[in-house]
Amino acid sequence: MNYSIEQSEITALTKDIDRFAALVDLFADGLSDRQLFMAEIERFERIDWVEQNMFNQMFGYFALASAYCALKSKELDYTKAHYTNVYIYKEISYYHNVQYIVSRVTKEQWAALFKTVFQIYCRAYLCLANAYDHVGRFCEAQQYYHLAALNERNKKDVEINRGYSYANMHTFWEHEEPWIVRRAQKIFSLYPKDIDEKAPGLREMVCKWVAPSFDMPKINFASIPDSEYEKWVNINYIRINRYCDVDCYSELSMNDNVMLHQIHDTAERNELFASMYDEIMKSFINTRKLLYKTIFTQTDCDIEQLKMVYKNFYSILDKIALFIAVFLNLPIKPHAVDFSKIWTDTSGKNIRPEILAHECNLSLLALYNIKLDVYGSKMDGYIMDELTKDLQRIRNFIEHKFIKIDEGQMSYNDYQLTISKNELNIDTIRLAQLVRCAIIYLCNFVMHAEYDKKNNQ
Repeated sequence: MNYSIEQSEITALTKDIDRFAALVDLFADGLSDRQLFMAEIERFERIDWVEQNMFNQMFGYFALASAYCALKSKELDYTKAHYTNVYIYKEISYYHNVQYIVSRVTKEQWAALFKTVFQIYCRAYLCLANAYDHVGRFCEAQQYYHLAALNERNKKDVEINRGYSYANMHTFWEHEEPWIVRRAQKIFSLYPKDIDEKAPGLREMVCKWVAPSFDMPKINFASIPDSEYEKWVNINYIRINRYCDVDCYSELSMNDNVMLHQIHDTAERNELFASMYDEIMKSFINTRKLLYKTIFTQTDCDIEQLKMVYKNFYSILDKIALFIAVFLNLPIKPHAVDFSKIWTDTSGKNIRPEILAHECNLSLLALYNIKLDVYGSKMDGYIMDELTKDLQRIRNFIEHKFIKIDEGQMSYNDYQLTISKNELNIDTIRLAQLVRCAIIYLCNFVMHAEYDKKNNQ
């Protein structure tokens, strides 16, 4: 991708994208023919976006994501776990591509287009947050609501969507539930008419729940040991703490406190699950600490440590996969289990029936979604986003080829990947964030599955 200032300009394609975006709005409002709409989507998906200038890339990805969001909104039941619907995964992939560009292009490079770009990507963040909520990725949804709220024009939409999220999933915040309920009540009191129109009875029910009359204080990082590290963990959302995504500066976000829910099984299996989860937690926390040390030192030796950290995070995902395989009794030999393969049969195209049996457990779907972010998919119609391509490419070169650390844009040939230390840091933190979320979603999945098991007895 080219990120130079010259690449940030209006072209004939920009105007074509603008017309397509207008068509998306018409279709969402029920004012456009579906056949025409699908034909336009197909036309725009044939464009080689990587070769376009950076503004057109971002605008085009946003328009395509919005198109699939409109299709999804008209045709899907959000209470069910959809593993194979291309609308969901294309929407998320295109929003990821918007995020990919924004995270790598400075305000100065956008030049006169920055105001327009800012409005587009803040809206994209709001839509991505909603999409994440629909697939059980509620930790990341909270992060993107924060980013969407940077634009004041999104404030009302952000707060209402947050309110729904807090009200519908409050039980997942096991340790912080009273303060999540308080947040939902405060939002519902600001927008009673909007809430009542969209979800009759919800506001009245939530406002009757018991909640604190005060907010928790903020963390005084200067007063705690290893303060710079602890602050870095929180602001990068790699604390194993559900409230960290809601407010990373709250005292409620200070500890790695997500624990495995009680599993009703044999004593032997319960001991195994507890031991597995303990190792997953400790491996992540130790690798996270090593990541911090390698990022904030400058020696060549620490580049080798960063490569080791990168591989360690993949290893933790495989440990999570083994936990899931044992919990669901998947017919896979232990030595053949890895996070990329447990979800489908040997063809890689059909979701295992043991997974589909949990059709209302969105946390299991969230774990599958993280698999897509890290490994992609062989399913028909799946589009691999640039974030996933980078993660896979870096891992491939770390494990099988050669890596050269140098400034400038990432480039590669058959033998060597050239990448800046800053870019490698960004991608490793991104991988750490995904692994951290996978650990939390694993606990959410078990909690939901045990609740279903109890109700079905």
